This record gives sequence, structure tokens and C-alpha cells, in this order.
Amino acid sequence: MLAGISHDLRTPLTRLKLGLSMIEHEDIPDLLRDVDAMSRMVDGFLDFARSEAEDRVEPTALGPLVAEVVETFRRQGHDVEHPAPDDPEGPLLDLRPLAIRRALENLLANACTYGRHVRVTLSFGEKAVRITVEDDGPGIPPERREEAIRPFVRLDDARNQDRAGVGLGLAIVADIARVHGGALRLGESGMGGLRADIVLAR
Repeated sequence: MLAGISHDLRTPLTRLKLGLSMIEHEDIPDLLRDVDAMSRMVDGFLDFARSEAEDRVEPTALGPLVAEVVETFRRQGHDVEHPAPDDPEGPLLDLRPLAIRRALENLLANACTYGRHVRVTLSFGEKAVRITVEDDGPGIPPERREEAIRPFVRLDDARNQDRAGVGLGLAIVADIARVHGGALRLGESGMGGLRADIVLAR
């Protein structure tokens, strides 16, 4: 239902933006920025909804998936450290691979935006699997971490979780983790910035 509503909002938003661009008034630039922000919200939600609809649960080896995402960010010029896990493949887990990839990409994009050095680790326990993304950026204060995971929340301090977007990044990661029976946990990195753990049940 929400995806349908978001799709229907695109046309009136485009029409509104066009109409505002033809009016001369001192408040028009601010109004156009509001319309752009609404459009990004719609596009972000539709992108998420599409990926959820197309994804299917299948046996997935997390090791190669994580390594591939890390390598993509390295090719883009980011300083991403990825210590090899004891088991490079890991056990096959019933996951939505596109969703897990998106979650990791969101965390890495966030970390690379606010930190100069990023570390991604993957660990396999008896009952859970943990994907950890750490950076040396400003982090998020403990009292604001729960707020940062809520949809459409944009933090006002140095660590604005989604500076170029609309505050869906961490909310999407949290939702993907919940769908897999897991959780997103935010903490303080040993590097001084933010630590984000996707914890998935085995």
C-alpha cells in the first residue's frame, strides 16, 4: 500500500516543482528544496520496496558477498580494511542476498562518508553471525543511537546519518536485519567512530 501511495505521489510532486519554478518569489527556493526532499523520500522508499519485492530467500554464503561489496568500495577509492575471516565462505544461511547486500552497502556508504578509514569484519558464532562496520568518524552519541535508526530521521550534529538523502539508510538496515530474525546494533568503534553490527541468527 505504501509503495503504491509513494508511486502516486511522484506525478503531483513533479507538477508542483514545475509550477514553482515558473513563479518569482523570495520563498520559492525554500519551497523547491522541500519538494526535492519529498521526492527523495518517495524515490528512497520505492527503491527499497522494489528490492524487497524482487528478493527471494536462498542459501547464501556471506563471506564472498561481504568481500564483493568491500571490493566495490575499494575500487571507488575508499580505504576499507577487511580482515579475512577464519572461514572465508562460512556456512550457507537462508537469506535474502539482495537485501543483505543493500544493508551492507548502506552501512559502508555511511561509514565512508563520515570516516577516512573503515573496517569490515565478519564473524560466525554457534548461534549468530555478525557483520561489523566500523569507522574513525565522529560517531553518534549513545543517547541518539535509537533515534538514528528511525525512518526519516536526520541528525543535526556532525554525524548526520544520511546527509544527501532523507534518513532512510539506517532504518532500512534495521528493517532488513529484523526480517532475517536479527538486529542492527549501534555502538562506539575501537577506531573512535561508529560501530554498526548486523547480527543474524543462524
